[in-house]
Amino acid sequence: MELIGKNAVTPRAVDALLPDLQDKDWRVRRNAAQALGALKAPRAIGPLLEALKDRTATVRERAAVALGRIKDPETIPALIEAVVEQNGHVNQGAYQAIKKFGRKAGPYLVEALKLKPSIYLVELLGESKYWAQTELLITLAGNSDPVMRQKALIALGKTGDQPAIDFLMHTLEHGDVGTRIIAIQSLGHLQATQAIPLMLDLLQTDHLQGPHSGLYHAITEAFQIMGGIKKEVENAFPGKFPMMFNTSGASTSLPEMMGLLGDENFMQLNQMLADAESRVEKLSDSLHLPPELVKAVSNQTWKFGAMFADARDASTEQVKVLIELLKSESSLKRSAAALSLPWYTDPQAIQPIEQAIQDEDETVRRASIWAHAALKNILGYQT
Repeated sequence: MELIGKNAVTPRAVDALLPDLQDKDWRVRRNAAQALGALKAPRAIGPLLEALKDRTATVRERAAVALGRIKDPETIPALIEAVVEQNGHVNQGAYQAIKKFGRKAGPYLVEALKLKPSIYLVELLGESKYWAQTELLITLAGNSDPVMRQKALIALGKTGDQPAIDFLMHTLEHGDVGTRIIAIQSLGHLQATQAIPLMLDLLQTDHLQGPHSGLYHAITEAFQIMGGIKKEVENAFPGKFPMMFNTSGASTSLPEMMGLLGDENFMQLNQMLADAESRVEKLSDSLHLPPELVKAVSNQTWKFGAMFADARDASTEQVKVLIELLKSESSLKRSAAALSLPWYTDPQAIQPIEQAIQDEDETVRRASIWAHAALKNILGYQT
């Protein structure tokens, strides 16, 4: 086969590759599909559509990727059909290819979902930003499958139109905890400040780390996004930290979790890491472990120790930023800061929150009253 130059999109190049799609060796078929995609040759569309049915999954995925690079809208129905294969395998090449079509894929996805609902097609519909999807997504949000309901709610959060916001607000009042959490997250990303009173109505006086922890944290994060303080708080200390899960399943940041850990547990954690390193060193002598393994374990324990120490410092700095934000000119920022402070379990936040309870803005007062009770509860204060 002749080499194909960088700009050599010629009939000869395509003709040289097309027979390879029929080769007995799956590697040759895979490479041919990939090369045809790089050439973006319309003449290859028909053979590549046939390759979507290849017996080898890798070839099918490369064919889908190639069609996504050519971007002929006529191939969208075939790519949609190829997303979920008969054995349940998801063709990631087809999935990613459809995303490249953007809104053009919307009408085809709507028709496909009317015939056969699929969580993957719901995801793609949400990504497409197709204007006429809201009615269908609202219908799918009432599906008996809980995963389908969740995916439809997430997709609704990407539409941005008023019917979607109205339905998400309705879900806050009538949905279960799981669907309420997703609705809150979607409303936050949509900057739907009209949902704020409904969100505050969901805040109860039970324990912050109790069964509604995920719900409360979703509300807090929605306020952070709407108030525009999320990045400001995260940037209070350099570095990125992994999300953690508390005992109730709420996704919280590592700096937030450090306050809950407490000084004594933090010292025990550091001691545990030090013990792990020393034990490996002792085992290396008796079991003759390779020096590179001992060094790798030592490096890993050091990294964990440094990460937790940084997270503790980040927690302190983020609390300082939040306390300062309680004085912001924006009532939404003040509300977001108040809701955020209890998650750090820092006693220094008690007095600033008490002052915020006297705020002239009703939303700030409501957020601060809840935050004050939540923080005192988790700190074990007597009311």
